[in-house]
Amino acid sequence: MASHSASHPHDPVQRALGGGWSTFLAAAMRSPRDVGTLLPSGPELARRLAAVVPGAGQAGRSPVVVEVGAGAGAVTAVIAREADHDAMVIAVEKDPGLADRLRSRELGVRVVTADAATLPAILADHGVDRADVIISVLPWTLFSPRRQRTFLTIFAGALQTDGVFTAAAYSCGYWMPAARRFRSELGRVFGEVLPTRTMWRHLPPAMTYVCRRPGVTGKDITADPSR
Repeated sequence: MASHSASHPHDPVQRALGGGWSTFLAAAMRSPRDVGTLLPSGPELARRLAAVVPGAGQAGRSPVVVEVGAGAGAVTAVIAREADHDAMVIAVEKDPGLADRLRSRELGVRVVTADAATLPAILADHGVDRADVIISVLPWTLFSPRRQRTFLTIFAGALQTDGVFTAAAYSCGYWMPAARRFRSELGRVFGEVLPTRTMWRHLPPAMTYVCRRPGVTGKDITADPSR
């Protein structure tokens, strides 16, 4: 992992981004709807998103772990640390500046500069057709209903039948229409959707969804994780 910035050794933002705060901020200002926040994912959120990585995949098959919306690597570093030594970890980031910054950190992952909607082609380029885990840090509540549905359909189709999809969400907008649509779409493409409890100390407060059984029609998600 790249060393921390010498001028901000105790800054949690700098630690999360390996010193790349200015690159992250520039990308957020340049494409706010793609980045979705001025702050990177915190350590607690990163650990929760990556919790499904250890033990992914079936015996005799090297696991394939994909992160979409990798940014400058706040979550990527945790994924790389938790993944099995023989796992293929692919980090997909649309913004070229953030992708270059992530490559410079040399985390041992395969960084791809591309739109997450091209995930099937990305997997094919790496010699695989399905992923065991897909981890999303995309700003779902900023997406249109069509874009939410398109992405989730693509991701569900790119997972192994026993694969897992995890997504970050901000709890402050839990009851907003876009967030409700997102939960409904998760239930449409996954047979099991588990909302986790809110991390109130995260800025902004956040939670995650852990989704399994892709392609099996589920139900809308009504549990309130803010408790």
